[in-house]
Amino acid sequence: MADAQQIEAHTLENDKLSYRFTPQIGGRGLGFSTAGGENLLKVGAAVREVPAPQATAEAGFVPYFGHIVWPGPQGDWWKQQTLNAGRREAAAVWPPDPFTVLAASKLIKLTETEAEMVSPVSPVTGLQLTKRYRLDGDTLQHQVQAVNRRDEPVRWDIWFNTRVSPDARLYVPVRDFDGDLRLEKFPEMSAVAQADKNKRQLGLFDFARGENVKAKAFIEPAAGWIAAFDRGQLFLIEFEQQPRESIHPEQGQVEVYLEQDPDKPGSGVMELEVHAPYRELAPGESMAAEENWRALAYTGEDSIEGHLRALKELGLDGL
Repeated sequence: MADAQQIEAHTLENDKLSYRFTPQIGGRGLGFSTAGGENLLKVGAAVREVPAPQATAEAGFVPYFGHIVWPGPQGDWWKQQTLNAGRREAAAVWPPDPFTVLAASKLIKLTETEAEMVSPVSPVTGLQLTKRYRLDGDTLQHQVQAVNRRDEPVRWDIWFNTRVSPDARLYVPVRDFDGDLRLEKFPEMSAVAQADKNKRQLGLFDFARGENVKAKAFIEPAAGWIAAFDRGQLFLIEFEQQPRESIHPEQGQVEVYLEQDPDKPGSGVMELEVHAPYRELAPGESMAAEENWRALAYTGEDSIEGHLRALKELGLDGL
């Protein structure tokens, strides 16, 4: 285990990709890039400053960022527990379960290109998570299994949350912007959240940029991918597209949270989120979900036209 000054971290590498993660702080991704490329993940200073947090039912949010797995839906985070009555009675939607995002996992497998770790059982959710990573050529496979360790049923989904720079240029395929997209702004944001008009005409979602934004998009995607261009790379997240009725109605299969203030360069974050189907799990029952990541060097022009050419070359559906 790491000392108080440094977190335990491991790196999976091949000739195309690099993925850095820690079994601590929830079993979290800290770095992803092409081999030798810049880190595409947004990582907070808290990784250095608070490397050994206490997971208790009273703990608050610590901005580690990186890649994490949450249970969903958010509105139920504190409803299926008895440790913190105040959060249960308030139906609190923040912070996320400390036992999921702060507690250390046990690393049970590590090679140059594969890793597996198992979380403790969360007394807040009843779930125990097993995370498996595998580099296969130009793809990083993320597999998550959630098991109900309670003696009674629980109801959750598996929710992947990947934090990147708010300056990354985003592309999510959307078939019907009126029916398949819901935009919600936070009270701190004075303007109405909007989609980028030029990308919308092409059937692709990104937030309109240029002003102070704190908003979230809930999306039923037209195909199973999210793309972001940043730091000379194309970051592609691929997943199995799900029918709308399998996703909890509070959520979208894809969600994007953007917090960006043009007057504070380097601040803020963008979250690229994917929900798996919402399930009731009997005692001992499990569910699993997967998303695959690719990072590809991008040297084309920094424009919608250039980005679109690169995406079409990959043969993605929904373009």
